[in-house]
Amino acid sequence: MSSNLISTIFFEGTSLHDGAMIVEGDRIVAAGCFLPLSEREDVESAFGARHRAALGLAEETDALVVVVSEENGAISLAHDGDIRYNITMAEVENGLKSLLRAERRGEEPR
Repeated sequence: MSSNLISTIFFEGTSLHDGAMIVEGDRIVAAGCFLPLSEREDVESAFGARHRAALGLAEETDALVVVVSEENGAISLAHDGDIRYNITMAEVENGLKSLLRAERRGEEPR
């Protein structure tokens, strides 16, 4: 996994542009993936396909989904059918650690 490879999802004209990247541990196991879009009507109208896909995946699986807005660089974290939009890197890190710790202990995340 490299920052150059990851950044290709943000560059128009690349084969991975706008596709999802699936990461397991420290390896990219799939890229250029299309995800199920959320059909909820109560999500922000400003959300595009990228955020709707992150939310859709969080609704249908137990995945932790990190999504970055192409327009403004805002980072969001989706899990368990919910999305936290425009959070700081510290909040992403704390959220991921909390969710992963709870998962390892078999608990519900806070």
